[in-house]
Amino acid sequence: MAPPVREPPKTSLAVVAFTRVGAILVLLGLSLVTYAYKRALEPLYGSAATNQHLAKVVWASCILGSFAPSVPISRATLGLGLLLYALPHSSYWSAVYTGRMGDPVWGTVATHLIVLLPILSLGVAIVKALQEAPYRKDDPNAPQSAMTLPVCATAVNALQGLWPALPFIATIPESQIFLQLGTVCASLWAIEPFLPNIYPPPLKAPEPAPAPPTPSGKDKKRKKGESEKAAAPTLPPPAPNADRPKASSRLRIALLPLFPFLTSTILQPPTLPKPLLEPYQHPLAPLRILSSVQSSYSGVVVVGQIIGPQKGFGDMDHLRYLRAGHSLLGGVWTGPKAQYADPSMVLKDEAGESLGDSIYSAFVLQEVARLVVKKPGNVAPKNALMIGLGAGIAATSFMRHDLDTTIVEIDQAVYDAAHRFFGLPAPGPGRLFIEDARAWVHNRSTTMTQSSTTTAPVNNDDVASPQLFDIVVHDCFSGGSVPSHLYTQEFWRELKNIVRPDGVVAVNFAGILESQSGKAIVHTLQNSFPRCRAFYDSLQPSHNYTAEFLNWVFFCTLSPEPVEFRRPVDADYLGSHLRRHVFNELPAREADVSTVLIDIPSEQRERYLLRDTANPLGDWQQKEAVEHWKIMRGVLPDVYWETY
Repeated sequence: MAPPVREPPKTSLAVVAFTRVGAILVLLGLSLVTYAYKRALEPLYGSAATNQHLAKVVWASCILGSFAPSVPISRATLGLGLLLYALPHSSYWSAVYTGRMGDPVWGTVATHLIVLLPILSLGVAIVKALQEAPYRKDDPNAPQSAMTLPVCATAVNALQGLWPALPFIATIPESQIFLQLGTVCASLWAIEPFLPNIYPPPLKAPEPAPAPPTPSGKDKKRKKGESEKAAAPTLPPPAPNADRPKASSRLRIALLPLFPFLTSTILQPPTLPKPLLEPYQHPLAPLRILSSVQSSYSGVVVVGQIIGPQKGFGDMDHLRYLRAGHSLLGGVWTGPKAQYADPSMVLKDEAGESLGDSIYSAFVLQEVARLVVKKPGNVAPKNALMIGLGAGIAATSFMRHDLDTTIVEIDQAVYDAAHRFFGLPAPGPGRLFIEDARAWVHNRSTTMTQSSTTTAPVNNDDVASPQLFDIVVHDCFSGGSVPSHLYTQEFWRELKNIVRPDGVVAVNFAGILESQSGKAIVHTLQNSFPRCRAFYDSLQPSHNYTAEFLNWVFFCTLSPEPVEFRRPVDADYLGSHLRRHVFNELPAREADVSTVLIDIPSEQRERYLLRDTANPLGDWQQKEAVEHWKIMRGVLPDVYWETY
């Protein structure tokens, strides 16, 4: 008589729920790692190069993890923890050496493959193992590997956008994210022997069949082997973790106190601590880092000072620079190069050190807005609005000329650096706003519009009341690109609501005018303002200014009258040799930028008019941002970009 067939026990719903929650937590962790990894690379590669092929690498990692052979969850968790522990060093040094090759596109791809792909692949393999763990191989309800791939890839790519919304995550150093997640993985591996078993129990051996009649003679010999084989039950292999070695379990638990010690000592990243408590002197280069802070907006904001000549980089010595991510926001000459025609006009920083002229003439070119002739009466400007601060060169000049200057800067760390290290005076009460300029301009425009409909007069001399501005300087270039939402037709319309009818708006743009983004900015400005004039900041005249990467300043007015500049006087220069040169050589730097629009057919020009609902500026700037990376690497040696 055949033994009764025993059906395998049903999969526990509690175990399935537990593994599903575990898989979700792993995916959240992988998306957090990817978000922090991007932040870690931005000081060395910038955001454009870092993001260009990242999504493709995420998909490749998920493919590898989904279709690779199943892995033991315990060992894979330990492996993932070790990779996360190494991530502060592996991401930095991989980016350093690939960056020295000089190609930001393939350099980032190589870094992604070396550093990120193993982590994501192993993490996805753990997700697949968690999904399969509660089921037997022959269970028709077991999930398929093909379903793991799209779920994991979509989750990792999509969930990254959630993390910046959490203030704690946005401000914590990315190295701490790596190390804390590594500690979580290592701790789970340590306590794993004491967790409930998530694998299905083994099938019980079938009851032996009744013994057949005893054969005799040859039948006995012939069937002896067959009967012994039939009587021996076939047992399935034991489930994983069925027998847990107690000695190794105790050793794992004993390692738990070691993990926090490692994360606070030898696993700390090779970059400088943030905030930097005291200046750092580089042992191999004439470089002193005065400040390095973590920024939720710029990644890192660094103030460095080159204290001596650097071989192969000409006269780039004795200067102080302000850096955000992989972009220079400005700088000034120091030491023996801090020279002024009038020593009494020398600017000093918070510590009393003398500061010289700007290393970039574009910021001085912005100050020419003070020289725009206001009609009628040629009344001198009284106030100014700075949208984007940088090192505060133009804002400091306006304040020294007694203009009430309002600053709108999105990054608190940038303002702090400009105030402490570049001589920016503290603005008056109610004249500093650390927020996105789009929202600020919208709110101020709404207030001004409502005020204009009331019968009560507006006192423009009262700080608490809304003001119309004589001068607006719009300088939001950073990292090789500009925030596209601050260049649309709707933004310029709202900005004009807070500018006096005879005021001037100076718009800075760094790039190539013949590029798609350059054409779009020129076309949108010309459609938003009645009059605009454009000047580039090169100290020497350019013979091919539309095809070169240059800093441009557009001076636009709300009036249909031509934009005219008065002749500068000695008081305008503030004792600066650079201001004297730029102000007096202004006519030689003017260009007719409308020539870049001639080749665009009239039916296609609508495409270059930037609107909130149709704004391809961000996509167009990707290639230009990569070129900007190469330009920045030519300005300063690699070691200066690698020290932050």
